[in-house]
Amino acid sequence: MKKILFWMLMAVVLPMTACQQPEDLIPAVANKGINNLTVYPTWEGYHTADNSGFSSKIDYENRIITIQVPYNIPVESDVVTKLEDYKKVWVLFNLDDNAYLTPNLVTIDLTQTYTVTLLDQKKEQSTWTIKAELTKSSACDIESFTIRDLGLTALIDKNGGTASLIYFNELQNVFADVTLSPHARIVPDPSKTAFWCSPSEPKKFTVIAQDGVTKREWILQQTEPAKHESGMRPGSAKVLWMEKLSKLGVTTLDMTTGIAATDEHLIINTRGEDPIIVDAKSGAVVGTIDLGTVKGATSSYYMTSDHKGHIIINNNVPDDGGVFRVWRMRTITSTPELFIEFPTGDVIGKHLSVWGDVYGDASLQAVYCGWTSTGTTSNFTWTVKDGVATQAPHWCQISGMKKGWTNGDAIRIGTETTSDYFACGYSANELGWVDGSTNAVKSSIFGLLTGNEGMLAVDAVEFNGINYVMTSMETFFTWGCAGGAWVMEAKYPQTFVGDFQMDASLDPDCVVWALDRGEGGYGLYGGRMNDGTNGNAIQDVKLHVTSDGYFMYAYFMFCNGYVGCIQFDCIAE
Repeated sequence: MKKILFWMLMAVVLPMTACQQPEDLIPAVANKGINNLTVYPTWEGYHTADNSGFSSKIDYENRIITIQVPYNIPVESDVVTKLEDYKKVWVLFNLDDNAYLTPNLVTIDLTQTYTVTLLDQKKEQSTWTIKAELTKSSACDIESFTIRDLGLTALIDKNGGTASLIYFNELQNVFADVTLSPHARIVPDPSKTAFWCSPSEPKKFTVIAQDGVTKREWILQQTEPAKHESGMRPGSAKVLWMEKLSKLGVTTLDMTTGIAATDEHLIINTRGEDPIIVDAKSGAVVGTIDLGTVKGATSSYYMTSDHKGHIIINNNVPDDGGVFRVWRMRTITSTPELFIEFPTGDVIGKHLSVWGDVYGDASLQAVYCGWTSTGTTSNFTWTVKDGVATQAPHWCQISGMKKGWTNGDAIRIGTETTSDYFACGYSANELGWVDGSTNAVKSSIFGLLTGNEGMLAVDAVEFNGINYVMTSMETFFTWGCAGGAWVMEAKYPQTFVGDFQMDASLDPDCVVWALDRGEGGYGLYGGRMNDGTNGNAIQDVKLHVTSDGYFMYAYFMFCNGYVGCIQFDCIAE
């Protein structure tokens, strides 16, 4: 009887449940429905300046979608865009979930106006208008701000709307070169109207966007920014300029030997010629140096500078007799002052490197540039105390270098004869970190490349607590790698190891910057690739830290080729 009752109840319940309809879930509140609309031109190879499509402005109250076509394409050009050029563009809608548009547009003509129907999440319909219009840019940023006469470049903070100069004196009646957002303008224009500024009184500028409506106030301030914890700021390397020596006025091939640097200038020395002065930030020629009676093919053979930007000139012996001479200059307008006289029968003078201040404390380092049967690696150090130099050098011979050299360079990282030093030379093309007390090589980096180059220049500085070393390689021949340059961090001998490679990605880990050597790694900036084979592989490098301590500049020079400038900074992000 119980079983019969159970089946009777089931017979009643089952039909009742089978007749119930599922509930259609509709949200109480719908979202916007249409979140964005982007269009993309359809022809092959086309792209906008930022490699994206055209976005839209949505008027939700009036249900109008306006496709914003840049007034200029590319944005930095003066060419006004024509909507007629966009009669077929792809349409990409961003809709909320469960929202639909009809008709389902795939392509549209931007010269036309379209009407679509939106079915939103609540299943409610609304009518929308789609159109396109040319839109002038609303960008009103300062991209760069440079006072060239003072060699000052501001640090731009777009979020804060500030341009900061590391300069602590009053700026009086100065002009500036300014780069703005495309088609924006600045009031007052500092390139046309002189202005004043001081650490206590910042200068205000207004940048007005292309649309003539959007504007932003910018403040030019003089400040002392925080520094990176140590050494350069990663990723700060920036190539400022590169130029052929011949374009800068060098007319005598194979005679350019050395470069010197100050905060404002780079000086290019050509034997027997007045050295050429170029702007350190732009590479523009600004004049020459009058060396007076020092000028000569063998007397003003080489030029460099110390860490304070004082200029040092030396002759080459025995080509210029049996006395090695060094002159110094406080500024580019000073008269050369005889500083060192050393009677010698040795072959020295092709390079001279300086650590410190020749009007304070310094060391000057030169290498013996002659080949012997034993492969000598001799070098000479003159020390300077309170501006007075020893006339007879400290002589030593390196142990542990693979071969001797016919040409090379060396620099101590200190002002004492026991300070460690870096030495390089042909033909092993070895850059050795040498113990200053024992003259034994601690570690080395080799420039193997093709085997047809010479590593003949080295320089070093301390920048924000870290020592940096720069070297270069250039070919003697009509083959080989024509021009390579590297900046390396020299913290520990254990990390200062490895080989320079044709593939720059395989360079040692201590390398923080390397000159682009082009496809295949054979070089772009040496003599062979430009104005003529550099038969003596003449080259030079220079590292210079500005007096404010915030910037380091790396310069390279290849005879018959290029000279260039790379900027680094240690400004905290």
